[in-house]
Amino acid sequence: MLLIFALAAVPLAIGVRITRRPKVRPEGPLDVDAAARLMLIGLTAGLSMTTAIEMAVVELGHADELSSVVRASRISGVASALASATGPAAALFRRLARAHATGASASGSIEAFITDRRLSHKTETLERLRRLPVALTVPLTLLILPGFILLTLGPTVASIVQQLLGGLF
Repeated sequence: MLLIFALAAVPLAIGVRITRRPKVRPEGPLDVDAAARLMLIGLTAGLSMTTAIEMAVVELGHADELSSVVRASRISGVASALASATGPAAALFRRLARAHATGASASGSIEAFITDRRLSHKTETLERLRRLPVALTVPLTLLILPGFILLTLGPTVASIVQQLLGGLF
């Protein structure tokens, strides 16, 4: 047991830095909500804005949009890089640029962004749920109503037919 612990501590003892490898880039667009949450975690932990974005790149494995903002921030500054960002996370970056330019809390801006996104998603979901009964009226009428009519009127019609035809059945 002591040998396993000693072997695990060898890289730390000789000063080898163990870093995480970036994840494989996922298919599809950037998950802006996950990126915002990861950036919020980094900022509340005391990281700078660019380091928090880099942490989100490593965790999400999505190097395109976020990495371009980090590269641009090293060239032209954080505020201008955030303001000129494009893509799915542009609204988040514009909000962060405004916070950086005015001196407001970046973590507060990200929290407000996450809250706004959550509220808009909830509103869209409720709107779709309110339209559902109208959309289901026709299938309900065409598929369930005939079965209901046969179930309720079927025995009555069968007894009438049996009485009219008499001994044929």
